[in-house]
Amino acid sequence: MNRLVCPVDQTNLVLSKTAGEESSKCPECDGVWLTLETLGTLEDKAANADMVKGQRQYGKHEVDHDCPHCAKNMIRFRYRGYNLEIESCPTDAGFWLDKNEEREIRDVMKKRASNLARASSAEQSWHNARRGVKISLLQRIKQLFGIN
Repeated sequence: MNRLVCPVDQTNLVLSKTAGEESSKCPECDGVWLTLETLGTLEDKAANADMVKGQRQYGKHEVDHDCPHCAKNMIRFRYRGYNLEIESCPTDAGFWLDKNEEREIRDVMKKRASNLARASSAEQSWHNARRGVKISLLQRIKQLFGIN
């Protein structure tokens, strides 16, 4: 692996592990450089690997941080439309996460998985109601909260 430099403070990154995969971490600011595959593994561990994840990058714009991979200006975006901004390599080689953003990505993916399960449950309830299937009040409350 080539010597990578932190886009925030220009410190040499050190090898690390994120979601069980190889990553590079800044010993000064605790930011971390993830490859596309490592970010995918992080998301899959927080949610279901089979879950349709949808678009990752919303509201993209160039920033003044040099990419650790290609040294071009990085692209900042809202992660999956949530109020979490992270940076990516302009050639899609990886992502830069500031301190604690790894945890925030896990939280986003868990929330998305929960919302999808709740939507699926509501859709099933609607389908059953249209077919005339009777379900108890307790079953409806469980479905509302995603409990099966």
